[in-house]
Amino acid sequence: MNHRIVAIAVTAAFASGLVVGHYASPRELKVSRQGFERSSQPIAVASTASPNLDIPQTGSVEVSTSSTAESMIAAIQNAAAHPANRHLYAELSNSVNALDPGKIPPLINAVQGVPNQRERNIFMSMLISRWAEADPPAALAYVQAKNGGAEKNGLLSSVVTTWAKQNAEAAYNWASGLPVGQGRDDAMQTVLSQWAATDPERAASAALALPQGTIRDQAIAELSQQWAEKDPRAAVVWAEKLEAGNAEHQILPAVLSTWAQNEPDAVAAYVTSLASGEAKDRAVAAITRELASSDPRTALSWIEKLPDETMRQGAIEPLVSQWSQSDPQEAAKFALDHSTGEVLQNLLATISYEWAQTDPSGAFAWAQSLSDATSREAIVPGVVSALAEENPRSAAEMISQLSGDTQLIAAGSLISQWASNDPQAASAWAASLAQGEARDQLFANLVSSWAKTDSSGAEAWLNSLTSDSSRDAAVSAFATRIASVDPQLAVQWAATISEPRARDSEIEAAIESWFEVDPAKASAWLASSGLPDEVKVHFLPSRG
Repeated sequence: MNHRIVAIAVTAAFASGLVVGHYASPRELKVSRQGFERSSQPIAVASTASPNLDIPQTGSVEVSTSSTAESMIAAIQNAAAHPANRHLYAELSNSVNALDPGKIPPLINAVQGVPNQRERNIFMSMLISRWAEADPPAALAYVQAKNGGAEKNGLLSSVVTTWAKQNAEAAYNWASGLPVGQGRDDAMQTVLSQWAATDPERAASAALALPQGTIRDQAIAELSQQWAEKDPRAAVVWAEKLEAGNAEHQILPAVLSTWAQNEPDAVAAYVTSLASGEAKDRAVAAITRELASSDPRTALSWIEKLPDETMRQGAIEPLVSQWSQSDPQEAAKFALDHSTGEVLQNLLATISYEWAQTDPSGAFAWAQSLSDATSREAIVPGVVSALAEENPRSAAEMISQLSGDTQLIAAGSLISQWASNDPQAASAWAASLAQGEARDQLFANLVSSWAKTDSSGAEAWLNSLTSDSSRDAAVSAFATRIASVDPQLAVQWAATISEPRARDSEIEAAIESWFEVDPAKASAWLASSGLPDEVKVHFLPSRG
């Protein structure tokens, strides 16, 4: 999987509708007389060139209307009138590239008269890029003086890209001086991408010098992969020297993953030479995922070449995880044929979860077909959990087809997720179940999740319940959940539990929490409460 830093030019072009060829509709184009007449007037540009930046200058940009300008306008008219003719656009591009950059400003004025914005943007981008080849600061000054919007962003991107191709370090220095914000981040990434094509080590070092943050991490990772595609061994040497950081510890695995696409045997030998530890494990996992994303069998072949059994076993999980995204049935068959025990259960759980993201019914049917009860219990809750993220009611219907411990585990997973998003619906479903141990446990799970985000809502629901074992379980879970933040309320709720032993246990736990938070108030309340003397004796003497 090749990762690239996407130049802003591409994004801005699509955002502005800069589509050439078959994506444009033929129409007659007329350059306005006013626009053409303005082409004889010079564009006033305030030079922003710095004496420290080694940038070629064009001198004066004042050019009178000439046959060259007229011929270019004619070429623009012809190309715009035949947007499906790629040959005409190629000829126009070649003509622009052959222009004396000093003669471009008058043409830019003329192009302002093109009525169609999409076509105007295309021609402006051509001309601005050519201007930037000779005088980037002047081109930048012109573009920055324009009103904001997608057109301006696209033109800025054209200038920065052209400048970076010619003098990446100068463009980088300019971009570094921009105000902090998205514009600066985009400019930096465009410059670094172009710089990496000519001097990846310098570009990567520049990225390392950026302030800590997401932009720096992304730039380092993407630049290192660009480098690895051209010279993986040099990129590896560089990555080995980096100190650990937010992005740096991911660099070596990413570089090795890119290298493995072309020289898997060499990478296997290199990984084997690494010292045992997290770095080695991350590298093996990253390489396995990268290879498996294209062809799981290729990844498997690579794993089999690893000389160490521990390394091979460690690579199985990322292989199966990636494989299950493209072909879960084959991934499951492989796991069942090559693994046993806890390792197998973990792999099957991973496969079923990935499978359920795209085909929950198929994943459920497969899980139910397994003859081993332990495997079913490991897999089904994951399938239900994945389905519950999008459709909890369908997950509830799925649970109704289960029985025993598998049903209880799956129902617990569902109710916790459902309560986080729609506790009222979750409580209605739980209340519809037959009384019993499973219902009691679901009530407890429901209230525990509900109270995390809406304790008053959970409390109101508890008040609506009739006294039974399910209510006791729910109240017990609620008291436990709130004891650390409101122990007095927890004691009061615990006292409403109908089953004596459960009630006494919860009361004592809540009082214990209260004494930790506010012993004086807890002692005063307990002394005057109607709780049994044995409870008071248990707490008060030792609390003084």
